[in-house]
Amino acid sequence: MRTLSIILFCFLAIKVAAQQTDEPKTLFGNGKPHLGYFVSPSCQFGEIAGSTAVLPGIGAGIVLNNKISLGINYKFIVTENTPVGETDESLYLDQLYGGVRCEYSLFPEKLAHFNFQLEGGIGHTELDLKDSYETGNIPLNDASYAYLEPGAALEINLWKYIKFDLGAGYRFVSSVKFNELTENDFKGLTYSLGLKIGIF
Repeated sequence: MRTLSIILFCFLAIKVAAQQTDEPKTLFGNGKPHLGYFVSPSCQFGEIAGSTAVLPGIGAGIVLNNKISLGINYKFIVTENTPVGETDESLYLDQLYGGVRCEYSLFPEKLAHFNFQLEGGIGHTELDLKDSYETGNIPLNDASYAYLEPGAALEINLWKYIKFDLGAGYRFVSSVKFNELTENDFKGLTYSLGLKIGIF
């Protein structure tokens, strides 16, 4: 009788296991992480050296399980603003930023959700001649510095392959001295909008 009970119990256990279609939930996932990739055109706004600056940019990266992304980012200034303290109106503050960017998405499967972002890298600044001036003397000095920019964004899933986000952050910079400008002229609040196009 005992042997028959054991056989029946084993048969029942095998049958239940065969009917199980869902993969077991584990602390670190099911062992099959999904790796996606994307490109991300963007545009950032903020005050630099006393004027509102516009910085379009482009980025690219990989995304793990549609939640954690890691990529590179490059942006440059397009507004031709003469910085505070500069007497030559034919010159504007030219700036570039390049670095790495990581993000964490909270509930990315929902139509609208939040991203938490951290970007850091190197900023470079110099004076350049405005397009409206054909000739002039461009100073040869420039400056580079490290920057760190935490932020958050509201992201909307527009389509399976496209996401749109509106974000805000704060740019911190290392100690820098450029003409009459210091790190206080380069740090501050930033606002941005952008797209992510890719396989998530």
